[in-house]
Amino acid sequence: MQSSEKITEYLEIVRRQIRWQKAQVPVLAELQNHLSDQRDALLKAGLDEETAISGALEEMGDPVVVGEQLDRVHRPRPDWPLLALTVVLLGAGLTIQFLIGGDIHIGRDMFSRQVIWAGLAIILLLAAYFLDFTILGKYPWFMYWLLIAVTAVGYWFYGRSPSLGDSRLSSIYPLLLFPTVFAGIVYSRRNQGYAGLILCGAAAVAPAFLALMIHNSAVSFLISVSCLAVLTYAITRGWFKVRKVYALLVLYFLFTVLLTTMFVTLMGQFYIWQRLQAIFDPSLAPMGLGYIGSVIRQFLGHSRLIGEGLPLSGYGQKPASQILPAANTDFILTYLTYKFGWLLIIGIILVFTAFIVRSFMVCKRQKSVLGQLVSLAIILTFALQCFTFIIYNFGFLLFAPVSLPLISYGGRSLLTNMCLIGFLLSTFRTGGLVRDRNIDAAVRKSGRFIQYCDGKIVINLRSHTLN
Repeated sequence: MQSSEKITEYLEIVRRQIRWQKAQVPVLAELQNHLSDQRDALLKAGLDEETAISGALEEMGDPVVVGEQLDRVHRPRPDWPLLALTVVLLGAGLTIQFLIGGDIHIGRDMFSRQVIWAGLAIILLLAAYFLDFTILGKYPWFMYWLLIAVTAVGYWFYGRSPSLGDSRLSSIYPLLLFPTVFAGIVYSRRNQGYAGLILCGAAAVAPAFLALMIHNSAVSFLISVSCLAVLTYAITRGWFKVRKVYALLVLYFLFTVLLTTMFVTLMGQFYIWQRLQAIFDPSLAPMGLGYIGSVIRQFLGHSRLIGEGLPLSGYGQKPASQILPAANTDFILTYLTYKFGWLLIIGIILVFTAFIVRSFMVCKRQKSVLGQLVSLAIILTFALQCFTFIIYNFGFLLFAPVSLPLISYGGRSLLTNMCLIGFLLSTFRTGGLVRDRNIDAAVRKSGRFIQYCDGKIVINLRSHTLN
């Protein structure tokens, strides 16, 4: 038997012991490199090639035993701490909705609907968990334009049919997926210098502008900051191969000018000024924009560390749930602070903090550029939702938040955030073995998702593995 055939046969036996197919290619490549190094060392010691290869294989050990050991080590494993925190947040959200349900109109019915949404959200999380996240590196532009189309069609349809629902609520949730898809665009355009950087910048501005067209400044802020952070990270890591300081200065200058212009033009300078006045001095408009700010200040000012707050003056015998609007959605933290005390809110914020910190820690351990970018984009989307919601409930009312992930009432927000968490867990489950060269090779091999060939439109639905 030839020397090369011995190594091939050895690796094939090892491969058959490794059950996770995605682990086979990187593990066998590493094993082959180790065998080559050992062979070269024996050749330098004066042995002939056949004897050197036989010696290297003998030192490596029985291929069945080696394969079984590698199989035990290289298996897809969920990030259990992150999964546990997800369960805690989802359970806390349902418990809180149940407790508030007794205080508000049709609260029990809303809780029942939230339980159904939670069941569907768990199914969606599992589906996203077992999805191959590298699809974002293969078809980023297809997903980008698909999200643009879904958002635009949703806004157009519901905007012209008021009886079907609020166009804003029906259109904003697909926008929360844009930073994740944008990570795939950044990955696909890395190593393309300033041209790739400019194209990525344009791809970030479009959904932010679309969010403002829908009159949702919070989502526009979330998209802008998330995409800007992803681009900043890519530049500082040298993936665009540009002058870092110069590129960052130009990027931040253009983003500031464009977003400020869009925000002022679409939202109105006078409206923004009124909002800022209401934030810092709600008494200037106690029955207008400052009303909610005044109510929040009273609720927080009368809250205790533990237990229900002190009686509110000026509202008669009205219960707190009738004074504060949207007690189970937009102002759920304010209501919980007054109803149960500051200690509960501190606990909720600490759980969210632990979730975000843990996510960042695992993100830093990803070995592929795509894994780092995708997980970073999802974490930022999640963290910025939490940040804007918390400051809004503490009286900073510049723009209404989207939701408090997994806690506030709402089926669409719950489905969207559980999908993002599932995709994040998918990235962490397999990201340790994903290599960028394998993704790039799969892109070259598979071609485009949609192709026109011989007068036919061909949609490529083949399952791609990292072979």
